Amino acid sequence: MNIYYFLIVLVCGGFLLVPGAIAYHDENRDNSLPSDLVMLRTLLDEVIIGDKISLTGQIDQTLFGTQPSDVIILISAPKGSHTDTFMLAKPASNGTFRYNQIADVGGEWNFEALYNGIYSEKVYIPVVPGDEPKKTALTMSGWPTFPKIGDHVSFKGRLTDSEGKGIAFKEVDYRLASSPVGCLGGCAFGGMLEWRNAGSVTTDINGEYFFSLPVVESGSVQIEALFSGDEGYSSTSSRVLKITVYE
Repeated sequence: MNIYYFLIVLVCGGFLLVPGAIAYHDENRDNSLPSDLVMLRTLLDEVIIGDKISLTGQIDQTLFGTQPSDVIILISAPKGSHTDTFMLAKPASNGTFRYNQIADVGGEWNFEALYNGIYSEKVYIPVVPGDEPKKTALTMSGWPTFPKIGDHVSFKGRLTDSEGKGIAFKEVDYRLASSPVGCLGGCAFGGMLEWRNAGSVTTDINGEYFFSLPVVESGSVQIEALFSGDEGYSSTSSRVLKITVYE
């Protein structure tokens, strides 16, 4: 059975709940020609890696039955992409629909819309590297979160790019803000809640980092990690952790 006919049967019959790993190949497509009854267009002529590819479309209302089905978005991505080969978009009552796709790799991306056996024209979108540094993200966790005086609190996290890949051999700084009644790692000031630099560490080949700090007094402390950025990667910071120290 033609794979697209099979998809249509699943969608229209309500059996296709989650897009799966059914591959899309040109040789599986039937001889149906694109039709103006199913329109697909892109909002941009070019997209930067890591940004969204935004598509809009229109289904002719003559194709609608009493229960309109989902539109199948057929995706042909460049080599190295982790994008699925098809996704679903739900049309509005007037037949319009939208679809957004993160461009995780560079190259030419192709899209088609398929509705009730009718194809749209193909849409071709080039995805190119941007001039700006790659966006980054930084995580951090600490344990234990309720330590006692004399313990060490261990921290770990990961620096990643916009594709979720670890960034190796980058310096990550960490800083503290202590309460007036106690601190972690030693107090360098008294009375006021303010941030101070506490050290730095280098990410490993997987983008991960680790460090520990001694608990010297009771009270509470806030800690965050920061990556200052460079020519290739943008700056970022982790979430702020609050550590409560008991006597």
